Amino acid sequence: DAVVAEMKINEYNFANHQHLDAGAFQIYYRGALAIDSGLYSGSSGQYGSPHCRNYYGRTVAHNALLVRDPKEAFSRKGDYGNDGGQRLPNGRSEPQTLADLQNPEKGYRTGRVTAHGFGPDPRMPDYTLLQGDITAAYSAKVKRVTRSFVFLNLRDKGVPAALIVFDRVVSADPAFRKTWLLHTQEEPRPVEGGAVAECTRPGEGGRLRLDVLLPEAGNRELGVVGGPGKEFWVDGTNYANDVEPAALKRSSMELGAWRIEVSPKAAAAEDLFLNVMQVADATGGARWSVRKLEEDGRVGCLIAGADASWLVLLRRDGERSGQAARLTVPGTQPCRVLLADLTAGAWKAQRAGEAAALTLQADEASGAVWFDAQPGDWTLCL
Repeated sequence: DAVVAEMKINEYNFANHQHLDAGAFQIYYRGALAIDSGLYSGSSGQYGSPHCRNYYGRTVAHNALLVRDPKEAFSRKGDYGNDGGQRLPNGRSEPQTLADLQNPEKGYRTGRVTAHGFGPDPRMPDYTLLQGDITAAYSAKVKRVTRSFVFLNLRDKGVPAALIVFDRVVSADPAFRKTWLLHTQEEPRPVEGGAVAECTRPGEGGRLRLDVLLPEAGNRELGVVGGPGKEFWVDGTNYANDVEPAALKRSSMELGAWRIEVSPKAAAAEDLFLNVMQVADATGGARWSVRKLEEDGRVGCLIAGADASWLVLLRRDGERSGQAARLTVPGTQPCRVLLADLTAGAWKAQRAGEAAALTLQADEASGAVWFDAQPGDWTLCL
């Protein structure tokens, strides 16, 4: 019954066998729910096969972000198609030395971690925070790409955990289409405000509920790609890599065959993506209410359980700030609050109408504070 979430901010890409997956994530709960798609070896061949070059090792096969410049060429030879994803560092030729890896001209640097932390109990944390700037993973088609992860241990048997992913994408041309990806093993089902994906293979039985909070509903396209003939679909071509059915049946391969794509309808240079994924037992169908919050230059969400709520806020611009922060804890039940993108230091948190204040330490590594709050209006000052 463990929930496993893998979140990555790749600071370097060593090319060759390493995938173009900066900022990708995976989720496992009673089966693989959010997966890395594709297969190393199959009917298409192995390393260097059309499936490998155009799908398996590319950004499109991962839970990541695409920014599509229709004219982008990924190699001089033309042997890599346009998936809209991340560039090929040094033409996919691996570095020979540490100096080679660190040489800016070679382009192996693909990002940097800007914040990380977890707590308050280091052995069984309620939250894990990871933030990064992955602009360098893409070509000049982007001006900035940042991704923030917040994993919450909800401590509930019905809904044990949630993963929040917040992205800010600024493209060089507003016409370049931006797409947020979520890969699944089984066909996902669009529902109001998001989608549901399940694992129904023997011995599994997990469910993932996706709530899309940004882009707004009126500026959102949510599509499903996959199924027979489109399992590994890229730019009008299916790069199939079939496995002998008997071998697949007796294995634990997680090839995937489906993906959810979320894109804004209107062209814009800057777009924000805010998505919340809850996991639960597929037979129980439990889901907690989720709603978007916007407070004083910050955006985030409120996840409301039966006895408590979780509130997460991040700055829209992705920059740390020492300015006073204001937030409202709605409802009548206690709330666990994570406030990120803060200047390091001792912050005072005070609820309106009360003289007492909490002292909260935002360290340099995380730039965040976590505290239990009663309903009401709160102000945090450095």
